[in-house]
Amino acid sequence: MITWSAHLSMLFTEHPFIERPAAARAAGFAAAEVWWPSPEVTEPWVSAVVASSLRIVLINADAGRLERGERGFLNMPDRHEENLHRFAEAVRLARRVAAPRINVLVGRSLPGVSLSDQMAAARIALTDCGELAAEAGVTVLVENINGDDVPGYLVPRPRDVADLIEAIDLPSVRMLYDAYHAARVGSDPKEDVASFIGLIDHVQFADCPGRGAPGTGRTAFWPFVQQLADLGYSGAIGLEFDPQGPTASSLKFLATMLVQPHRSAEV
Repeated sequence: MITWSAHLSMLFTEHPFIERPAAARAAGFAAAEVWWPSPEVTEPWVSAVVASSLRIVLINADAGRLERGERGFLNMPDRHEENLHRFAEAVRLARRVAAPRINVLVGRSLPGVSLSDQMAAARIALTDCGELAAEAGVTVLVENINGDDVPGYLVPRPRDVADLIEAIDLPSVRMLYDAYHAARVGSDPKEDVASFIGLIDHVQFADCPGRGAPGTGRTAFWPFVQQLADLGYSGAIGLEFDPQGPTASSLKFLATMLVQPHRSAEV
């Protein structure tokens, strides 16, 4: 059974952050995910999640100041201890909201440092995070982020993520497949998931181009969903798109699937 997860850092932004869990629940979502919440809203956000009865399926570890272009630091050996501290913080937050997955961003290319050295540092950091995750009973996810939106991101293609995960070879380190970022680098999401289904633990979707709701771009959403179902994927699809207006108006593609708040859609 595939369920829909509202990405609370992208959807319902017409509401203050701590009101988004209730807004997502009122819209019919049973599951949600989020980027790393800022310290000043973490406590009220946790309370809001508990009050909403939303199931949090994924949180991001702190990857730095996104507005400054930072996307993680696993490729920096001199920040290794900081990376582990950030991941340990994410584990503590995940426990509080019963989130089983933590997404960790790898980082952007460093000038003057070889790609092989950066990837070696990322493997070491991810291995240590994976071991901490196994002890905590959570899963570390690594996602593809395209190099047009985030120039220099070290794993822009799903194949790059797969190579990194396979090199680490820990059951606690898996793939977050992002269909938008994959389409931006010219991949076919339907073909990709057939290739990487054995590594995929979570999926995110926004249409491409534009990163809008399904139906606003050229990526065929429902054939992609059906392909996942046919391959036996039974997790959530995170709706991580820009609604480009009130979120409710952008959810029409789900038709009646979100009408009853206590039901999850089955594909």
